[in-house]
Amino acid sequence: MKTYRRPKSFGRKLALLLAATTVAFTTVKAQDAHAMDKWGIYKEAQKLDEQGKYAEAIAKYNMIAPEFIKTKEYGNAAGMYLRIGNDYAKLKKYDDAVAAWDLEAKYYGLAGNTQVSIAAKRSADMLRSKASLFVETTAGAVGGSNTHGAKFEPKNGALLGAYAELDPAVHNAQTANPFYTEKFPAMTGKKHAAYLEYFTYGKPLSSIQSHIDHARAAGVAIELGVQPLNGLAEVKDDAYLHQLARDIEASGVKVFLRFANEMNGDWVKWHEEDPKKYIEKFRLVASVFHKEAPNNVAMVWAPDRLPEYNIQSYYPGDDAVDWVGVSLYSIFDPSLDPLKQGEDRSSHLDKFDNIYKLYAARKPVFISEGGISYMYPEKKLDKTDWAVYKMQEFYSTLPMLYPRVKAVFYFDSNHDASARIKYYMLSANRKLLDGYKKAIDNPFYLSNVGDESPVAYRPASAASPVTAAVQNLSAYVKTWSPTLAKVTYDIGGKTVGKTMSPPWTAKIDFAPYKGKTIEVVVKAYDSKNTLVTTQKVPVTVK
Repeated sequence: MKTYRRPKSFGRKLALLLAATTVAFTTVKAQDAHAMDKWGIYKEAQKLDEQGKYAEAIAKYNMIAPEFIKTKEYGNAAGMYLRIGNDYAKLKKYDDAVAAWDLEAKYYGLAGNTQVSIAAKRSADMLRSKASLFVETTAGAVGGSNTHGAKFEPKNGALLGAYAELDPAVHNAQTANPFYTEKFPAMTGKKHAAYLEYFTYGKPLSSIQSHIDHARAAGVAIELGVQPLNGLAEVKDDAYLHQLARDIEASGVKVFLRFANEMNGDWVKWHEEDPKKYIEKFRLVASVFHKEAPNNVAMVWAPDRLPEYNIQSYYPGDDAVDWVGVSLYSIFDPSLDPLKQGEDRSSHLDKFDNIYKLYAARKPVFISEGGISYMYPEKKLDKTDWAVYKMQEFYSTLPMLYPRVKAVFYFDSNHDASARIKYYMLSANRKLLDGYKKAIDNPFYLSNVGDESPVAYRPASAASPVTAAVQNLSAYVKTWSPTLAKVTYDIGGKTVGKTMSPPWTAKIDFAPYKGKTIEVVVKAYDSKNTLVTTQKVPVTVK
């Protein structure tokens, strides 16, 4: 998949191909806009940059950016905000840098440079500091607010799933001993509700009979990744398709049928530039399976999270789709670090945000496959601590930020694709395995189709009051620091909670603040005990 980066320079006569963010404007007074020598001021700003006088350069860029906006030279305006953001970053004023890059993204979007706009927004997001608070409650308290009533959907909670066929510690494809349905839960310490298995379109179901039999014996579901490796033209309303549907129905195994996944990416053989061709085939398959396998099959539509811009074009329609999935991976990539310090500041959790916002109100959504690599493959550098942190942050915070997520499948494999090994295998890394075991221990993650989580979470804010009692308060805290080591909570100038790992849970007594709207001050520290952000969250106590 392609990664879009912002160009490093721009010419006076060309629309600036750079990228995005918000910052306060410096109002230009007593100077005629038409008489302003914008490019002369730009050259002055460049010289100040070269001299390391970043604050003075920012003032110059801020003078001319609004002038470009007035004349609708949005590309040039975006370029100014790129430089403003870069200079704020050099001054370690990261919130101001984020604001400038947000504006850069805005004006590149208006200039029609969509991909550059996305790159600018990504840079802003990597440095963006934010905090969201949540309190633990019971599933009964939230009722059916997080459910759609779809087939196999838990009312509250997420089904735990995995792809484990390529982990030799839990599966032997030749002897079927061990078999992942037994050994993977033994290794991870928790039964999983479903397993991903890939299936080549055109083959009979009997080609994966051992997987069907073991799934039935273990009482687990299968996410069946049905892949038309010869392209979509082979998918027809014929005897094969109808027989496949009847055979799956007769198997007695619950199947999430993920047809032609990642269709929005040009790396799959069934990718079609014209989404109508894909939609036609998906709707055909859905129609047949809804008719022939009404009890045991849920149709899954599952794009890759990238590219984002074309995802919605491939959506087959609510009547054809039962669940929406997404492929969600993170591999350490310092090339995108806005601070050029060799860090990966992206949030694995935030990568789920787009698909959730697009479809969670309409369908149960889930991570149909995903993982976080414990190696930086290009340099063969160990990034286990980074991966463990991102994994634990992801699983612990997902139920709070995205309560309508209904399944999570971990991709337990170290596989080679395009000569770039992806390192996700739990059995190959003890720290990663221990991190996974800790992450899935949350009762929100379910071991059986039909189970329901006993716990749920509610936002704690001015608009979502908390009860005046002792509460388990948790947080999602995102900063420019790739990892955090400590979070504290202050109320009224007093520290009322301290916690050392995501989701930063602390018991806090809200009784003294009944009937008030208070300010909870969230302070986050890195591994060197350096304060990296302070976020103030207003919370109403009832």
